[in-house]
Amino acid sequence: MDSLEILTRFKDGTLERRQALELLAGAPDTLEAPDAPAVPRVLPVPSVAPAAPAVRPEPLASADPPADSPSAGWCAVVGLQGRWPGADGPEAFWEAELRARGAAVRESVPGGVDAVGPERVGADPGEAARMDSRERLLLSGARQVLEGAGYAGARLDALTGPDGERRSVGVFTAAGAARLSRILDLRGPSQDIDTGPSSFLTALHLALGALRAGECAAALVAATEPGAGGTTAVLLKPLGAARAAGDVVHAVVPASAVGHPGRGAHPALRDRLRRRALRAAGTPAAQVQVEEDGYGAGAGGAGQAAATALTRAVLQLRHATLLPGPGRPRPAVWEAGRAPEGGTLPRTVLVGVHAPDAQHAVVVLREPDPDPSPVARAPGEDDGGPHLVLLSAATPGHLAATAERLAAWLTDRERVTGRGTPGVPALAAVARELRLGRAALECRLALVAYDTSQLAAALAAFAARSGSEDPPDGPPVHSADLRDPPAEPLLLAGLPETRAYVDALWEGRRFEQLIRLWLAGVDVLGAGRTHLVGPVTELPPSAAWPRGAQT
Repeated sequence: MDSLEILTRFKDGTLERRQALELLAGAPDTLEAPDAPAVPRVLPVPSVAPAAPAVRPEPLASADPPADSPSAGWCAVVGLQGRWPGADGPEAFWEAELRARGAAVRESVPGGVDAVGPERVGADPGEAARMDSRERLLLSGARQVLEGAGYAGARLDALTGPDGERRSVGVFTAAGAARLSRILDLRGPSQDIDTGPSSFLTALHLALGALRAGECAAALVAATEPGAGGTTAVLLKPLGAARAAGDVVHAVVPASAVGHPGRGAHPALRDRLRRRALRAAGTPAAQVQVEEDGYGAGAGGAGQAAATALTRAVLQLRHATLLPGPGRPRPAVWEAGRAPEGGTLPRTVLVGVHAPDAQHAVVVLREPDPDPSPVARAPGEDDGGPHLVLLSAATPGHLAATAERLAAWLTDRERVTGRGTPGVPALAAVARELRLGRAALECRLALVAYDTSQLAAALAAFAARSGSEDPPDGPPVHSADLRDPPAEPLLLAGLPETRAYVDALWEGRRFEQLIRLWLAGVDVLGAGRTHLVGPVTELPPSAAWPRGAQT
């Protein structure tokens, strides 16, 4: 009995999952790669003993803190991505700000506005062509922050709001929120906000309110400055839910406040909003050690300045380092304050926008406390065996650029040491994150690796030889371009039998069969919901533009 017959009998119910696994172990392989485009031959994968079935997670207790808890209603920044003048991504922004010595960085944004072409935004060609540069930049930033936070694939599908709606993410932007929600299939509230220079912080204020009201499970806040090509996007979740899911918490947002000065000047409004926000956060004014001004500071114009100020605040909290600024010409270690009763106080920042004749806004940010009950690692994370790594992108050029970016990130992690710098994640965690935190796109890659060094080398070699037929060194990297669907599709998508079959392949670690299905167009990423247990592993998002000129 060959693999195709086993699959057919499994789908029609004449074979149980255990029987199918046992037969697949010795069945001849008759599955064919897609006819067009041609897919490299999949070489035999090292034999791996079937793993024990994944343990189904126990139902989680309520993620919300008690109503009388000081942290009730607090939210967490679980994703932060963007492109700023002189910097592509938060890490590059941090390095640029460390070197700025108090002067605003006013270089051009890497790649410029036109770097995010219509093929990257994920809309159909007709709609993509109608989108202006601001909408393309916002959509690209939204995709990147969802990927960076681990919520662009199976986790997003499983992100359920209090009313039971899946993909429950609200969108709050200066413009184009409805289109962004529709293209990304985000089903929370969707709102455009225009309050002038304070638009970004006002959008964040409204997003916090939506989360506290139970209108969505997560909220995406984004801003852009088309003239400079800059974009900032953050993803927020209730703090308790973020902790329960094992999200990376970059900063905590206890409270915010907004208000308009009305007719004429209102010099007392700034202090009034400041006191209101700190009172709601339960934070004494003496605990605030840094204030970031989001009006006219930084680069990218007033619309992006508030987002830049918030980015500075989050990164200073994350690195426990004070950036150069007024009165501080050099970076400095941020020593935590001492509490009167002993111990340390959480580092706290105020971000504000106080523009004349426009709405004022203040946001309180503080560093997260150590998680008292961190989410355990996923089953099999320390098994030491080989793991299947799957990657996809919109075009071959984007796939090569994304592979190159991930390879460089893994290599840098092996070299970098020092306080506050995360180490190299386990290969199992990387493979699992790419599977659960990314959407399945048309241009695909697959390989089996034994460690992150081997993975980084294989991805770098794939990117370097993109478009060439030179044989690679190390483990084979298989790829396929599915932008032109085959004349006879497999017709497996969406079938419950297909999901059950793919679940069985994952449980049995049948990597060769999974590779063939992946390269033939089957979405094997979201199968096996039991694999959703475990913490999020922070990885760099996909590249926003293709490697070189290839598309």
